[in-house]
Amino acid sequence: MQLKALIVEDDPILQILHQKILTTLSIDSVIASTGDEAIEALKNLQLDFILMDVNMPVQDGLDASRWIRDEKDLKNRDILIFALTSFTTPEHTKEILEAGMNEHLKKPLDSEELKKLLTKYFWSKNPPQQDT
Repeated sequence: MQLKALIVEDDPILQILHQKILTTLSIDSVIASTGDEAIEALKNLQLDFILMDVNMPVQDGLDASRWIRDEKDLKNRDILIFALTSFTTPEHTKEILEAGMNEHLKKPLDSEELKKLLTKYFWSKNPPQQDT
């Protein structure tokens, strides 16, 4: 199964890092720098999941996730959204889940943690071999 992800991240260095991690897992990805760009990408592309930065200027990941979940005309509004944030308090996790995100990943993104989530949702029987 070839997966395609949307990376929503305003930091160019982290965009590159996250894209490289996905590539090692044989996952295609596209990048959006803002919540607004993420929404446009979701309207126009076939995607399997989103890695969503929580803290971004203009429209943060929480607002973008709420919009995605609430938009009745969006056919893939149930897409998996994995929050990316350096904040890991129980209160912050609660806020992330209430915004409609499915899971919470700590920044910087750890490839093994991501692989566990992808195995849970997509690869329960046959995870892909990592590129080296």
